[in-house]
Amino acid sequence: MIAYIKGVFAEAEANTVSLETAGGVAYEISVMPSDLEKFPALGEELKLYTYLQVKEDGVALFGFLSKTDLTVFKLLLTVSGIGPKSGLAILSAIGVPELRLAVLTEDADRIAAAPGVGKKTAGRLIIELKDKLAALADEIAGGFTETPEEDGAAAPEEKALRENAVQVLVALGYAQKEAVKAVKKVEVTEGMTEDDMIRFSLRELG
Repeated sequence: MIAYIKGVFAEAEANTVSLETAGGVAYEISVMPSDLEKFPALGEELKLYTYLQVKEDGVALFGFLSKTDLTVFKLLLTVSGIGPKSGLAILSAIGVPELRLAVLTEDADRIAAAPGVGKKTAGRLIIELKDKLAALADEIAGGFTETPEEDGAAAPEEKALRENAVQVLVALGYAQKEAVKAVKKVEVTEGMTEDDMIRFSLRELG
């Protein structure tokens, strides 16, 4: 099994890249468009965590910048009806944090919006991965967790609300740690929306 490949970013075509190792071997790897946007310039060094698919008609490599993305990709492959290509399509369309949020809130429509994924497959994904994705909370959310006391009492909807707020704040340019700290200070009340959580968190940030 190939855990990762580090080499020179040699070529890019559509959603496939080539990495040339020191030994002069170039590996063709399928990647997510969202990752491709973050790659360095051609000719610079690049490291991708990889999954090797072995089929009767050949082999294929799928690569990710994040080890967490690879972990979730492998989880997707355990769901009946989801292969490497559809798994990559789901992560490309949704992304790991949003996928986890959709699974925890049982938002099958959001998952089914990914190319080639129907409502039936989305529903199966939610049932089979809900507990597994919940267990990856720290890794996926970049360290966002409730305190031990809160964690036992908080509903999945509240956790998802807080985690999504952290993601939005980070997207707005705030550091992960300060976003987490601000969100934790906000008291969740009945009927609170995501917009409310973000607004109150921004007040904590000053």
